[in-house]
This record gives sequence, C-alpha cells and structure tokens, in this order.
Amino acid sequence: MVRIFLALLLGVVAFFGPWFPIGLEDKFHGFDSAGQTIDCFLRAEISISSECAPAGKNLSERLIGYTVLGAMAAAVISILGLLPYIDRLTSAFVALAGGLAVTAAGMTFFQMMGEGGLSFTDMDWGAYGALVLGLACIWAGFDGMRHGNE
Repeated sequence: MVRIFLALLLGVVAFFGPWFPIGLEDKFHGFDSAGQTIDCFLRAEISISSECAPAGKNLSERLIGYTVLGAMAAAVISILGLLPYIDRLTSAFVALAGGLAVTAAGMTFFQMMGEGGLSFTDMDWGAYGALVLGLACIWAGFDGMRHGNE
C-alpha cells in the first residue's frame, strides 16, 4: 500500500511542481513536458510516438515527462501488487520509477548549471520533491523486493 501512495505522490509532485526557472517570471512544470502525453492516453492513444512523446528541448525536460509517466505507471501496476505472488515484481517498477525521478532531478541540476549558470538553490520545489520521493520509492521498492511486505 505504501508503494502505491509513494508512486502516486511522486507522479503528482513531478507533474504539478515547478522544476526550474525559464525566465524571470516563468517556471518549467512537469505538465509542460508530460501534458500532451497524458492527453494522448486520455484519448486512448497508447503510444509514445513523436506526437505523444514527452516534450522538451533537451534531455532533462523530456526526463521530467518520463518521470511523470513512470510514476503513474508504477502506481497503477502496484495496485496489482496487492495480489499474492506479484508484490515483489511491482516493487521493481516502483524502484525503477524512483530511479528515473532521481535521474531527472540530477539531469535538471546539471542542465541548469551548464546552460544559464544557475545554482542548486534555483531549483524549485518540484525538483526537490521528485528527488526526495524518488529516493523514498527506491527504498520502498528494494524493501518490497527483499521482504515482500507493505
């Protein structure tokens, strides 16, 4: 049950949270990257083609979109983990979603340092939340694989 809520919370924070500043007043949010992909899934177009792929001009912005998708997929798959003998398999998906979130936060930080000379303090709460929840998902996923409990 904990893995379901952690993955769901990671997806929500990564989607709605601001990650980094784009200009003086504007910030990049997860829905800027994954919004069109979510719209494709709601129209029952299950594809990650060029039209439905997470948008972004660089790798870190696209990774934010994939973090949202991975976390939501891990939350849905973790519901199946409530069935016996499947719980350890779903724990691997939660750990992978957490690893994707940590990678996206790290790539965002390095992208910010390289492009605009921004510092670690310029990252916003969406990136910090995804980093912390990603680490919690990794921990919960590995704990579930090891013990098979909630």
